[in-house]
Amino acid sequence: MKLSTPNSIILAASILVAASSISLSQTTATTDPVGFVTMNVAAGTGTNAALSFNALGLTQTVEYQGSAETAGGTSLIDNEAPSGYGIVVSASAPYFVEISSGAAAGTTYDILSVVGMQINLVQSLAGSVAAGDTFKIRKHWTLGTIFGPTNSAGLTGGTLTTADSISIYTGAGYNIYYYKTSGLGGTGWRSTASTSVDEQHRPIYPDDGFVISRKAATVVPVVLAGAVKTGQSSYPISTGLNIVTNPYAAPMTLATSGIYTGNSSTGLLGGTLTTADQLLLWNGIGYNTYYYKTSGLGGTGWRSTASTSVDESAASIPVGSAVLVVRKNAAFNWVIPQHPTTL
Repeated sequence: MKLSTPNSIILAASILVAASSISLSQTTATTDPVGFVTMNVAAGTGTNAALSFNALGLTQTVEYQGSAETAGGTSLIDNEAPSGYGIVVSASAPYFVEISSGAAAGTTYDILSVVGMQINLVQSLAGSVAAGDTFKIRKHWTLGTIFGPTNSAGLTGGTLTTADSISIYTGAGYNIYYYKTSGLGGTGWRSTASTSVDEQHRPIYPDDGFVISRKAATVVPVVLAGAVKTGQSSYPISTGLNIVTNPYAAPMTLATSGIYTGNSSTGLLGGTLTTADQLLLWNGIGYNTYYYKTSGLGGTGWRSTASTSVDESAASIPVGSAVLVVRKNAAFNWVIPQHPTTL
């Protein structure tokens, strides 16, 4: 999905949240800690495909960080930055900016180009971004950097009908990718839109979830090495069905996620099972459905469809996993506190 737009990823299909493991190491005080996440792609039966839903629990390393003397519209300027910020933006090297302080901290924007000290953005900055706010520049993850330009991750290659597929929801439908191993149009990462266009540089956004369909009866561990996300994140939640990710290298709970604020314009709407917004987590065979209960027998707080009285505030959103959010009110930005709180 596009960063910092009101569109969230909307899925109308059943998905599976795959287990992840994380190992971290601390670098210097001026850089984010680094580590790796193992995303396990579930095994199918050989005839029936298994679905795995994976999300990125790590970012790429920071290429530049500073503060903006000028910020507004679709541009940022840091007068202390080296010319060009030390990066070269291209279709094969996509970058983005994350605002890291101020009222819009955690919002993110694609970089269109860099001219001298001016960063030109694809999306307009949030109105609350102001001069003096700090920002970070990172490369996007892509199909090639996650799974390898030549599919070193080990997904099954082949044709559209025989290969494992990676589906990413766009807000209007799915973009479906696979690793093509023969035939007209050459080999490499392709999509259902074209058998010849190389898709290895297709960006995977920080809040993108991707559904992998796999028939082979073996689990594929995809190891992702990168930097740990620090600072708060801000993801748009639209009216209707959304899927958003835990972007951190640590699990969070319903209580610590910040998705319920007590104000329905900045967080989930509370109420009863039928009137409140809902949050769904995959449990391996189906969904656990949660909501924030505001009155009635059984008390108030996080509850599930299983019980109106059992406190579910400690229910976990694991590393690299995603949640489905059914939103009944107008759109809002989910501001997620850093997890863990200290690094």
